[in-house]
Amino acid sequence: MGIPNLLRFMKPFIEPVHIKKYAGQRVGIDAYSWLHKGAYSCSMELCMSPRSAGARRYISYFMHHVNLLRHHKVVPVVVFDGGSMPCKSATDEDRHKKRELSLVLGKEKLEQGNTAAAIDLFRKAVQITPSMAYQLIQILKTENVEFVVAPYEADAQLAYLATLDADQGGIAAVITEDSDLIAYGCTAIIFKMDRFGNGEEFRMEKTLKTVKDGLCFQDFDQNLFTGMCVLAGCDFLPSVPGIGTKRAYSLISKHKNIDLVLSTLKLDKRYSVPDDYIDSFWKTLAVFNHARVYDVKSKSLKHLKPLEERYLNYLAGNLDILGPALAPSMARAIAEGRLNPVTMETFDELSRTISPIEFIDTSALNVASQYGSQEILTQESTITICSSEESRDDIAAFVVDDITSGEQKCNKGVLALGKFLPQKHSSPAVECKEVKPKNTPDNNPFKKRKLPTDQGKVPDQNELLIDLDEEEAVVLCSSLSRESVGPAESLDRNGVSTGLCWPLTQESVASIPNERSSKRQSQQEAIRNITNKNKDERSGLLKFFMRL
Repeated sequence: MGIPNLLRFMKPFIEPVHIKKYAGQRVGIDAYSWLHKGAYSCSMELCMSPRSAGARRYISYFMHHVNLLRHHKVVPVVVFDGGSMPCKSATDEDRHKKRELSLVLGKEKLEQGNTAAAIDLFRKAVQITPSMAYQLIQILKTENVEFVVAPYEADAQLAYLATLDADQGGIAAVITEDSDLIAYGCTAIIFKMDRFGNGEEFRMEKTLKTVKDGLCFQDFDQNLFTGMCVLAGCDFLPSVPGIGTKRAYSLISKHKNIDLVLSTLKLDKRYSVPDDYIDSFWKTLAVFNHARVYDVKSKSLKHLKPLEERYLNYLAGNLDILGPALAPSMARAIAEGRLNPVTMETFDELSRTISPIEFIDTSALNVASQYGSQEILTQESTITICSSEESRDDIAAFVVDDITSGEQKCNKGVLALGKFLPQKHSSPAVECKEVKPKNTPDNNPFKKRKLPTDQGKVPDQNELLIDLDEEEAVVLCSSLSRESVGPAESLDRNGVSTGLCWPLTQESVASIPNERSSKRQSQQEAIRNITNKNKDERSGLLKFFMRL
């Protein structure tokens, strides 16, 4: 696809770029290059079950990149390939045979259980069809994305749009994976753009004025540069054995004349040049310079550049090499996506009941992003398209299954982002019953203790609270520290935890505070009485000695 090894050879002149550089400008998109890349993710489905929902993931891939451009204020102009060029028929036939072989081998590997090898073969077997392009066009219409279907090669159509001003529908650059755009003389090309907008930019005008890494194109014009690309080999004409990009550059740079290069090549015994090579070379060069394209203004076909007299002589009046002529009405129907450019049949007859596009509601995900989610959502909305070849029941079942699977994916996304949502704790309703106070039981364990009869000394406060001589004291759990005893333990007289503190009943809970408070008050009053009595005795002795 494209000129072999041309991008590697031109690497010194290719610079990194981000798509935001073209903000506010119109940028052309080689649709089939994105469709091919998107089809890699669902190659097995496209080969084995093309009507399944998984076989339409290429649409999500494509629309993600379209929305990326619109996010950066870039106006996308999508250009689709049309019919095949007559001079490319041999190449197309060879590629078709290779795809058929890859499909057969892929199915064999899948039956053997070698899924990885099968997927690699299915990727080689995938073919982008006008029907797939038509399904994408319906989505572009609903999204108000500008598009055009070229009568033949999308590369020629993109190169033509690059020559127009913006107010006439022109574009500032082209996004593609095909190096043929360099041979067509496109002014600015972005290769290998990823899902984040980073790519590699080639600018023709800058290249023709720059010297880098021993490569100099200052003596080249656009025609010489295109001649170098044709010598290196392309889809329209294979190169002479032994001639690659580097050798083609050396010949053009040395002679600076295409006729002289071809004559030298013909006389050089190191190369085996076919008899019809020179004639085919000039015809191929005519295609790169004068291919037929669609003119949006006149709604008809025209040549990429006005035909020169010398090319008319080489073509001998056979202008169909540049693309067969089409009636204006037919050319317009193809450009607007209403006519299949290969079979020349209207798409309405093939798919009358294409259903409206269904988008899964992602409002929940948007809410999650408002609460600090740092994840970048790269999953696009699920799109459902039905083919008219299916019955109504099959269509309904397909739509339901597709939407259900999309909802499940969306729900998974919401659950994954659930951690970013504020948690709403909904406590269950608890029935509150009024607790009626009950009578104090007779078996209250908290009883008043008699004070010691010995009043000659001041008893210790702990001895007043707990009597350790008569019986074991039952100690409240709340009076013990959490570090020493658990909530269901008590202490014996030796300070050992015995676990005598049992769960309290409702009756005991109602009676504990009153008994405990009255017991403490009586104990504290007894301590004060003893202390006051001792003070009275000491004061009496002092008065006695003071009289003496």
